[in-house]
Amino acid sequence: MTGLRSVTLGAKNLKKISTLFHDQLGMNVKTNGEALRFGDADLSPGTRVHFVEIPHYSTKDQHIYSLGLRVPTDEALQEYQTILGEHGIQYSDITMLNTHKCFHFMSPEGHRIVIYSDEHNSGEPLGTPSTYSSVNPLHQIQGLGPVVLRVNDLLLTRSVLSRVFDIEAFAEYTLSEDEDKDVLVFKIGDGGLGGELHMYQSDKTLDLPDYGIGEQIEFATDDQGQFQLAKEELDEIGIPYQTLDQESTKSLRINEASGISFILTLEYN
Repeated sequence: MTGLRSVTLGAKNLKKISTLFHDQLGMNVKTNGEALRFGDADLSPGTRVHFVEIPHYSTKDQHIYSLGLRVPTDEALQEYQTILGEHGIQYSDITMLNTHKCFHFMSPEGHRIVIYSDEHNSGEPLGTPSTYSSVNPLHQIQGLGPVVLRVNDLLLTRSVLSRVFDIEAFAEYTLSEDEDKDVLVFKIGDGGLGGELHMYQSDKTLDLPDYGIGEQIEFATDDQGQFQLAKEELDEIGIPYQTLDQESTKSLRINEASGISFILTLEYN
C-alpha cells in the first residue's frame, strides 16, 4: 500500500466548487463529463480530489466529515487564510493535530475542508506545484491530507479495512469539536499526513440517499500480491465488488455497508 490516491465527493453546483478549488485555492483542474478533478500540476495520484455533480446532493448523510489537503509549510497556512479572507470566506484559528498545524473552513456547499502544514511531516511526499496557479508555488496545496470519516458501524468498517486492505488502526484521539467522539487513526502505506484515514462512529444513522453512493476513498498499491490477496479475501468473505482495468491501473471497488465506496487501485510501474 502506498497511500491515499483520491477522494470523491458530491456537489450540487460544480461552478461554485471550481471557483473555490481552482480560482481561489489554486488547484489544477480537469473536467471529466459531469465531474471535476482537482490536484497538483500533473493531477498526480495522492493529490486528487474529485467532485461529481449530483443535483440533490446533501451533506446531511455525508460520510466524509472532513477533507484534508496539505501545503508545504506553516507559512503557507497563513497565506491561505489571507486568500480566504480576501474572498470573504470564514476560517478557524490555526490549531495542532499531533505535531502538525492546521485550520479548517467550509465550502459553499457545506464540505468541511482542513488544510494541514506538511512542514514536520514524513511519509507520503507532496506533489508538484503548478506554474499556472493563482497561488505562489511555495505555498500551493500539493497533496491529500487525512480524511475523517463517520460511519454507521465502526467495528464492521474497521474489520473490512483490516481484512481486505490490510489497513490497521494504530492511534486514537478525541475530536476537538466534540469531546464525546473517539477517532481511530488508520495508517495507509508509509503513513504520515498523506497516508492516514481517521474514523469515528456516527451518533445518528447515515441513510443512503436516493441518488445512491456519492463518496469514494481510493487507496493505491504497487504490489500485485497485495492486490490479489484483497481480491481473494473479498471472494472468501462474500463481499460483492467491481473491477476496472485501465491501461496503467487495475481497481477493485466495494460499497461498504455505511454507504461509501472503498477502492484499491494497483498502479503498474
